[in-house]
Amino acid sequence: MVKKLLLAITLIFASSALYAEGNNTEVNSTKKIETKSDSLEPAYKLLDEMGLKKVYENAIDGYTKRLVQANSNFKPIEGKIKDFYKKYVSWDIMKKDLAKLYSKFYTADELEDITNFYKTKTGKKVLATMGKIAYEGQMLTQKRLRPHLNELKKMLDDAMVSKTKDKNKKSDKKESKK
Repeated sequence: MVKKLLLAITLIFASSALYAEGNNTEVNSTKKIETKSDSLEPAYKLLDEMGLKKVYENAIDGYTKRLVQANSNFKPIEGKIKDFYKKYVSWDIMKKDLAKLYSKFYTADELEDITNFYKTKTGKKVLATMGKIAYEGQMLTQKRLRPHLNELKKMLDDAMVSKTKDKNKKSDKKESKK
C-alpha cells in the first residue's frame, strides 16, 4: 500500500515539477500548430536527433518489466502487456503527436537551433544524462517524501472520513425531509 502511494505521489510530483519547469519561461503557447508533414519536418529532425525512437522502445520494455515485477501473476501475459503498450504508445503512434507538440512551442528556426545543439558534444551529453537526472530527481523526491508518508496518509484518511461524514449528514437531511 505504502509503495503504491509513494509511486503515485512521486509521479504527481515529477509531472508537476516538469510542468512547472516548462512554465518558468514565457512561451507563445497559442502559436497555431501546422499539421502538414512539411511543416513538422524541423520537429521530426529534432526528435530523430534526440533518439526518441529508441527511448520509446526502451520505455515500453521498462513499463512491461516493472508491471510484471510488481505482480508476478502478470508474467504469463507479459507479451500481451508489451503489445498493449505498443498498440497505444509506440514510437510510430507518438511521433507525429510529439512533433506537433514541439512545433507548438518552438518555431522552425528554434527547432533547428535545438537540433544543432544536440549535435554538439555538450548537446549529446545533455541527451545522455537527461534521463538519469530525471530519475535521480525522482529518487530525491521519494527520499524527501518517504519519512512523511504517514502524515500524508493521515491527511488523506481524514479527508475520506470527513467526506463520508458529510455524505451521511446530507443523506440524513434528505431522509428527515421525507
